[in-house]
Amino acid sequence: MTSLAELDRANCTDMDLGGALFKSDPRKYLAEWAARPPFYVFNQGPAQVVAGRYRDVHEIFADPERFSSAIPKGPGYEQYDKFMGGTFMTQTDGEQHARLRRLLMPAFSHRGMAQVETRVSTVIESFLDDIARGPRAFDAMTQYAARLVVGALLTAMLDLDEKQQRALLDFQDTMPLLTAVKPGGPWPAACLEACERAAQVVRDVVAERRAAPRADFLGELVAARDQGDKLTAVELFDMIFGIFGALATTPRSGSGALHLIYTHREQLARLRAEPALIPQAIEECLRLAGNGYFTFPRVATRDTQVGGTRILKGMIVRPSPLAANFDAEVFPDP
Repeated sequence: MTSLAELDRANCTDMDLGGALFKSDPRKYLAEWAARPPFYVFNQGPAQVVAGRYRDVHEIFADPERFSSAIPKGPGYEQYDKFMGGTFMTQTDGEQHARLRRLLMPAFSHRGMAQVETRVSTVIESFLDDIARGPRAFDAMTQYAARLVVGALLTAMLDLDEKQQRALLDFQDTMPLLTAVKPGGPWPAACLEACERAAQVVRDVVAERRAAPRADFLGELVAARDQGDKLTAVELFDMIFGIFGALATTPRSGSGALHLIYTHREQLARLRAEPALIPQAIEECLRLAGNGYFTFPRVATRDTQVGGTRILKGMIVRPSPLAANFDAEVFPDP
């Protein structure tokens, strides 16, 4: 078996992937990753491999036998445990993942999603009307992106009251602190407190829906069944908690799209002149200004290699879809 000492140290970076230098110009680094083979990072706890080329990212995502979604928990792995002990569906593979998908399908039925779409559309139209009635300038984060979460998701989709919404928003605000946790170090007190308050919301929601079932999204999750099988109490808790935690992606993607469009005025003018281009523009905004540099990591189940880079069993592998979106072999002039 290959040892860490035998790996190509020339293919290693000491960059802090959550540090100020990276965050000062992330697109510069993402574009560099899109043009190089996977590389090693050794300064952030367990040795990890970062992949940015499109073909490498696709290979990792497409092979759960070599790259498992189930990341170890415990000392050294704190920065990867976004739900602080919980397990979301994206952290499962194989039959476990397929079973959860089967149980979740009723909540995502065409009828259910049509009801959600109607409620969400009404909320969005309302706050867009508020923006239109106001002054020419508006704050895209507070008046648009944040209201996507509170109005369109927490209210229209999940039907939570103001106190429950506040607990989830506070948890959402503390989640970025988890990326700064040093290997083996404790989770920040603010994260622990916010996590517990959000967890209590989940427990309350589950109890409410069981006591008085409703024909809404959360009600469908609580009532999920498949040929006699059902979500366990732990699975149900982790699923709802994970959905709440994932809501942070919506305002970031929405505000990123607005920032991209309004800093490319010629493209904005073209969209106004040719509205039929809007779907294509949305795809481009998601490609260039998508949320997050990484998705949930993977762990190598055996010694292997990707793109010529050796990967040892047990190493954390971090494919970056956002870097892959800058791969010139796939996207001309990315």
